[in-house]
Amino acid sequence: MEYKYEMVKTDGQLPVKVIIHTADVQMHIPRHWHESIEISYVLSGKIDEIYIDGKVYESLQGDVVLINSNAIHSFSVNSGKNRKAVTLLIPYEFIENIYPDIDQASFHCISAGDTGRKLQFEELRSNIHSIVDAYEKIEIDPLAYIKVTSLSYELIYILLKNFKIQKTNNGKITTQKYLERLSMIAGYIKENYRQNLTIDHLSTRFHLSAEYLSRFFHKHTGMTVLHYIQAVRLEKSYADLMNTDYPILRIALNHGFPNEKSYIRVFKAFFHETPYQYRKKRSCKSQDLTIDKIIKDGIRS
Repeated sequence: MEYKYEMVKTDGQLPVKVIIHTADVQMHIPRHWHESIEISYVLSGKIDEIYIDGKVYESLQGDVVLINSNAIHSFSVNSGKNRKAVTLLIPYEFIENIYPDIDQASFHCISAGDTGRKLQFEELRSNIHSIVDAYEKIEIDPLAYIKVTSLSYELIYILLKNFKIQKTNNGKITTQKYLERLSMIAGYIKENYRQNLTIDHLSTRFHLSAEYLSRFFHKHTGMTVLHYIQAVRLEKSYADLMNTDYPILRIALNHGFPNEKSYIRVFKAFFHETPYQYRKKRSCKSQDLTIDKIIKDGIRS
């Protein structure tokens, strides 16, 4: 398994996460899930393959693809010039706070082949372009985050007004059961990442066989349990590396790595340099590294 990292600078004051992709290299983001609602919009070029719960889409310039909460999804792009896309991650809690009935709804919002809602998609595209324009000015305009925030509320309004549908089970009780199990396992790892987590420990904790747990986790996430644990530990250790002068050994042991050598190996696989080199090249200003970003933008199988 290979690691590739794309550093994304975000502002914690924003209600949504905005990620702008400009890389022209081939990339595969393996299957994963999260509670956030995700919108993918191609500004130029294309995304060759977006997998969502068993269906595959090609996303061209101007195409909008919305991925509902807890949908299993992945992305694949081939090498290409002048590709630019934006990902908007909308926390489920943000929508729930302004629309409490969101648990009874989902969204049907995939523009390719949808000719009956042309005006609705144009309204959505205009909003996304405005969000991108405002977001790209955040470093030079101290008020830009206010604009992004207001546009984020407008985005929720547009989605609810034009693309909301009634949530149905469609016989997917088994899928929901799997998602709940995945969420429980992932949540336990995040809460206990400093411990000596092993497959045997997790299988005992969740009353599963070690073999089943390993197959189950890899099948539904596209990554092994070990790589997920490493991703969580890497995320948690990052702030200490960039914001303190703690020795590397102390950082490693504080965040669940068995020794300094293990931490250096995992860090180098992801960032392509050692933590010593990375810290020396960069200032101690904190940057935004999250587990969702590590999995989504970094790990590919």
